[in-house]
Order: sequence, then structure tokens, then C-alpha cells
Amino acid sequence: MPIFRPALPAILLTAALAGTVFAAAPDKSDNKIQVAPSTPLAPIAVAWPTSAAPVERMTSTMAPTMAAATTPLTLFKAPVNMKLLILSGDGTEPGFTALKYFLDYMALPYDAVVLKTTPLPVLNDSLNGFYQGIIVTTGSLGYTNSSNAWVSALDATGWTKLDNYMRTYGVRMVSYYTYPEARYGMAAGPAIATTDAAPASLAFASASSTIFPYLVRTNPLKVVNSYMYLAVAAPALGETTTPILTTNNQPTGVLHTKADGREYMAFTFDNNPYLIHSLALNYGIFNWVTKGVFLGERRLYLTPQNDDYFLANDLFATSPAACKPPGFVVDPTFDPAADCATDRMDGGDVSALVNWQKSLQGTAQTKDFRVTHAFNGFGTTTDGGALKKDSLISETKSQRNHFFWLNHTWDHENLDCYDPIPNSGICVAATNDESLSELQDNIDLAKSLGLPLDSASMVTPNISGLANVNFLRAAQAVGIKYLVSDTSRPDWLPTAPNTGVRSPYVSSILYIPRRATNIYYNTKSGLVGAQGSLPDEYNYFYGPNGIFRIGGIAGGAPFFPTTQTYAQIVDRESNTYLGYILRYEVYPLMFHQSNFIRYNGSNSLFTDVMTATFTKLAKISNLPVASISQTAIGQAMEARMAANAAGLRATYVPYQGITLTGQGTATARITGVCSTGCTQYGGQNISFIPVKAGGTVHVPVQ
Repeated sequence: MPIFRPALPAILLTAALAGTVFAAAPDKSDNKIQVAPSTPLAPIAVAWPTSAAPVERMTSTMAPTMAAATTPLTLFKAPVNMKLLILSGDGTEPGFTALKYFLDYMALPYDAVVLKTTPLPVLNDSLNGFYQGIIVTTGSLGYTNSSNAWVSALDATGWTKLDNYMRTYGVRMVSYYTYPEARYGMAAGPAIATTDAAPASLAFASASSTIFPYLVRTNPLKVVNSYMYLAVAAPALGETTTPILTTNNQPTGVLHTKADGREYMAFTFDNNPYLIHSLALNYGIFNWVTKGVFLGERRLYLTPQNDDYFLANDLFATSPAACKPPGFVVDPTFDPAADCATDRMDGGDVSALVNWQKSLQGTAQTKDFRVTHAFNGFGTTTDGGALKKDSLISETKSQRNHFFWLNHTWDHENLDCYDPIPNSGICVAATNDESLSELQDNIDLAKSLGLPLDSASMVTPNISGLANVNFLRAAQAVGIKYLVSDTSRPDWLPTAPNTGVRSPYVSSILYIPRRATNIYYNTKSGLVGAQGSLPDEYNYFYGPNGIFRIGGIAGGAPFFPTTQTYAQIVDRESNTYLGYILRYEVYPLMFHQSNFIRYNGSNSLFTDVMTATFTKLAKISNLPVASISQTAIGQAMEARMAANAAGLRATYVPYQGITLTGQGTATARITGVCSTGCTQYGGQNISFIPVKAGGTVHVPVQ
């Protein structure tokens, strides 16, 4: 029976490969978010109010002033809905995209308003404030109008309403990108346009310790591809301005308090969803503006999955031509294995991987890191390439409990193109019986080897079978609930972060988006000129003479004008994985068994790129990062999907607690509260509160 190797995934280059992060090009899983260039700001002559009357509301719920509000019982002066108000000038600000992006990953509720086209929303009624915090994308909400003048999208009356609301309810405001001005207790200094070649650094001032306790504040954060203003603290009489971030010993992030108690946080550099400083700082910003109690949560994950375990992969080579793909292969009958060299992990590779993984698990930050292997049992047979005394099989049995295990079918046949004539282009989908055989034979193999199989989940070959009802029913029959899809392909993409897609054919099965990588299935070496050379294939695609060009235009500019070294590739890939971690993404990452072969006796492509990722993470964050089983990923996604669909609403009431309601049944996650099912992460409590459709739940806050 022929074994068809996975075709190259249709990987789209991420922001770093676009040549500039000013106009980042995310992959399709980000729903084609467009990020505008970072642009300079300018002061706007607005008569900022210095005092105003309180907002009208019922006084029976009055709490003590904010000066006395030192416990969670009195975070706010009156009841407020637990939701943020995000205000944009004209909707083109990179920070506007970033704020929505990060909040969506945390499932923290918000209203996003573009003031150029939409009036300032009503902020309260006689009972409640409608927002627990306010974030403006730029300090003055400026934009360029039709007369090419830089103006504020909010008039003085609107600013007065915001000021009154902040004062009356004890609500804070963040300015995400600010020209240094008096409203935020600053005066302007020099401007900097940072680039990759000329970055700036954010140093953490002492006052940042309670705002960014999860960051390694002894290491400055690098800022690239963002305009920045060096400020001077200039509070008016009765005000305070406290630096929390500095660049060249000048404030670039501040806390500012007005004489009447209004509290502001302001930053003088731009942001977008893919910049490391934006990824690192966002949680501290949201936590501060919500006063540490909000609907939603954050956790760090990294779950790599290794496909084709037990099988050999064909290897990239510049000759013969069949080993140098003409592009990202879409023909499922394509099989270069007859003409190309192949290679397969051995017992030494497994032993080395276990030792490397143990070294990570000996560190608090990565103690819960674990590799998942998606295996094909045919590779344990002589016909499947196993040796008479196969070290891979024996070492697998010995080390099996160090990993998660997933069914990848018996012999890696494409379930949409089952057992075809090689390179014929003619496909017939797997039948129910063929699908059951592929699944059950592998289940039996797992039992014989004692593999702790994640029996409710699997990875299909080539991400096939997701539209094959025969296969899906067979998968359902053996207890499969979760299958992976591929975020680099246009089909089966979720509509919201950290959610999956329910199969339209068998509703009990959830498709879990999985991230493709630029560590290709047919590469095993970091050395140029070697069989399965990653730098050779990477440059074949993206180098100066690469077959892929910017914008997909034949004859267009190359992605890189110079040949990329292995070190550059590892650096770029690890930056991408670091971004996935820092935005709280639960999706798994795709690798293949050839990536785990030691190319120089000790290192593999996988361990090189993972080591680089964790080294970078450890310099930025002290939070633990976990790998979880595919079933746990699926369950987390189902919980998020239920919460999104339930329309959960929360109201904070001083001295009483939080009132939760929902249109559907779901579990609400509340950070900063310890109630039923409370856990801790990053020094904060997170509670899991069941809410029934149409019901109301009261959560004490203490």
C-alpha cells in the first residue's frame, strides 16, 4: 500500500515577512486584519475642561470616594457594567486594531466606537455606568479631515462627558498612543521613528512593578517600527505624573492623576497586534483600567504537534527536480517519495528529545511543556520501514509517558483521495469501512505499545476528511470529538479567537485550528547543502530568487533581497511563536517527524526553534506556559464558544459583588475574583461561574 506524504502547507508569511510591521500581513487565520502604518501625532487645540459637574444617577448606591476605595468591595463609586469603551478617531489607527485583537483573545467585553462616523455613546443611566474603563486609541482622538487638517473626533462637550463619567463612577482612562500634552501631565520632547535597524528601548520605572508584575522588568522591551515621543513630566498644580516606562531616561509611559482624582495611563509610542512591545504590555494595561476585576482571562500556551511519527518523510533537495516542489502542492496524489531520499526518527532522537524536554520541565516557566506525537502505526511494520530491531519502537515504548499521543491513521492515506494512482490527479474519498480500518488499526497499535492515547482527538493526514461524511461518521463511531484544521488554508477558519468550527456534517465533532509553520515537513537539517536543508528550501521559496514574490505577483520583489541564514530563519520563526504565546493563543503548532531528527548529533530543527522561542519568552515574561492535550484544547474552545454565544453580561456593584446574566448557558470566567472553582494564574484569582440561560448569578467580591 503506498504511503502519501503530506503536501507542503499553504503557509502565508506573517508580519515579519512582509518587510515592514507598519503594514503587517497576518495569515488567514487572523481574518485578514489590516494594520495601518504607524504615523506621527500632533497637538490639537482643544479647550480641555478642568472641572465639571457629576453625572446624574441614583445616590442610594453611593460608595466612599476613590481615595477610600482600597478593597475589591469599593473598586468603583457606583454600579458599572463590566465592559470597556474603546474610542477611535477614524478607525485607521493601528492601536485600534491591536486593542480589539487582544481583547478578543481574552474574551474581555468591549464596545468599539469610531467617533468620526458614530456619536459618543450614552455612558450611563440612572442605575448603572455602562463601562468600567475607557481606552482612547490616541490621546486627542485625532484624525486628518477632508480639509487635510488634524482635528479631534470628539468635541469639548464630548470630552466633558468623559471627564464627568470618570469622576462620578471612579472609572480610569488609558491613552494608547499619545502626543505628550497637558491632559496627560506631559510636555513634548524629541520624536523617534524606530525601525528594525534603529530600535528604541522601554525601561521599566519602579512604579511599573504593580502594573506589569508578569514581565521581566530588568530587561528593557525593544520597540521597532513605531513612532515614539520622549516626554517630560509636566503635571499642573495639584496633579501627579508618575513615569512607568522610560526611553533614554525620559518618560514614554506614565500614570497621571488629576486634582479631582481622575486617573489616566498614557503611552507615547504606537502599537499594533504583532509588535512585541504591544503583545507584552497589553495585559497590564487592561488589568489596570479594569482595576483588576474583569470578565475574561489570559493564559499562555504552546502545544507543538509532531505528525507522521513512525513513518519516514521524503526530503527536500535541489536535485532531482521532483524533490524541489514547484510550489505549495495542492494535488493530493502528488508523491515524490520514489525519487527523493527519506529519513525517519530513531531511538536516539527520541531519547534526546526526552532529555531536552526534561530540561525545560525543570524550569518553573516551562514545567508543563510537552510534545504531542501524531503517529502512524504502519511505520512499525517491516513494510512500513521498520527495522528488524527497531530502536524507534523500543525507545517509544520506554519513553511513551513523556508525551501526548494522537491517532494519525494507520498509513497516512489521504481520506479525500484514498489509495490513488500516484501523480494521477484522480481521487476517490475513503469509504466508511476504509476509514474505520485506518482508525481502528492505529488504535490497536497504540494499545499494543501501551501508548496513552488521547482517544477523543486525532490529526488527519494532510488535514483531509473534514468534508468526507464517510470518514466523519467513522470517526464519531470510535469516539473522536476533535479534529485539527489548518489556519493557513481558507476553509474551516473560526470567526473568533480561541474558538473552533463545528463540523457541518457531524455536529458532535469540532475542528480545532492548527498553526502551520515554516519548518517544512521535508526538512531535517539546518545546514546548507544537506539533504532536507531548511535554509535551502526556505530560500527556494522566499530568497532573492525565490519562486514566491511579494503580493503573489510574478516578477515582483522577493520577500528577502539576501539569502537567509539558518539563524535568521530560527529567529523569525521563534518570533512568530512568541507572538502566539503572548496573545494567549491556545491553537496547536504543526511539525513533522523529520523536524525531530538530530542533524548534527545533538540538535534538531524543532529543538532549535523551540529553544529560541522559550529563551525569548523568559527575557520578557515570567508567566508559566503550558502544553495541553488536543482534547483539552477542544474543551477550552467549546467553553469559549458557549460563553461567546451566551451573551454574558456582568455588573459590578460596590459592597455587594458582581451580578452575572446570560441569554444562554455557559461558564463565565472572571479574573480578580475567588468564588466557585477559583484557580490562580500569574498571581491573580480566576473564577469559573456557571450561568444558566435567562438566569442571574450573584458573585461576592471580597
